[in-house]
Amino acid sequence: MKKLLALLAVFTLAFVIVGCSDKDSSKGAEDTNKEENKSELTDQVKAKMYNAVRLAENKVDTVYAHDTAEDGETPILNATFADEAAAETFLAKYYSEDIAKQISEHYATGEKTDKDQIIVKADPFFANSITGTTLDDVTIEGDANKGTVKTKEGVTYTVELKDGQYVITGIEQ
Repeated sequence: MKKLLALLAVFTLAFVIVGCSDKDSSKGAEDTNKEENKSELTDQVKAKMYNAVRLAENKVDTVYAHDTAEDGETPILNATFADEAAAETFLAKYYSEDIAKQISEHYATGEKTDKDQIIVKADPFFANSITGTTLDDVTIEGDANKGTVKTKEGVTYTVELKDGQYVITGIEQ
């Protein structure tokens, strides 16, 4: 009886070892496939890049084209931002620091209203807005880590994945 129990224990142990080693080796193959597919430019990645560009442009509009002075005509910096530096820091979440600075410099006038509100330029930074387009209206190339979004109007946005979020690092108008 002892031999039978010992034999049963050996077979059980052998099956457990074989079963565990097969799971580990197949898991490694799955992980390799996942790593290869992470950089692939899928429809989902294209949609994320496109939406990142649209969202970033909407944020510029929120900061600079949202509020007006009491006269109803003079554009001013959105009241939620204490100064232009705060607005630039906010935009740096959606654009590289260089692009955020270019946008901030474009709208800067150095002037204030009687109520100490910062006056900004009325001319939009984006001559051809992407907000009026659809995903089908643009061409997206690259991979999941870095790509370009090109509009029919000839505007090219370079988009990069940084800290799990797509950030615009270049704009050619």
